[in-house]
Amino acid sequence: MDQDTPASDRVARTIAENVYAAYSRQMTGATHPQTEQTMLARLVEAIRPRVDRAEPGEVIEAANAVLAAWEQQDPGVRGPRIASVDLAGGAVGLRPA
Repeated sequence: MDQDTPASDRVARTIAENVYAAYSRQMTGATHPQTEQTMLARLVEAIRPRVDRAEPGEVIEAANAVLAAWEQQDPGVRGPRIASVDLAGGAVGLRPA
């Protein structure tokens, strides 16, 4: 089934998963258990249109906008921001919020 998924969708999903994992390891505050799937969906939606442009800065900006919006909805949650992204492998680097 993974072979039917376009490469850009797989890359966007990988980056989104890495963003969420990195963020959640360093965030302060507690979240509802259902938050993960909602956040992943929002991150993929924001990142996917930018993956094909091969511009890491646009992906970083999109991911950070999702994180900021999440924090606005839940003032008890705070965390780092994405500072770098590897479009080929999906790895992300963080910077303090």
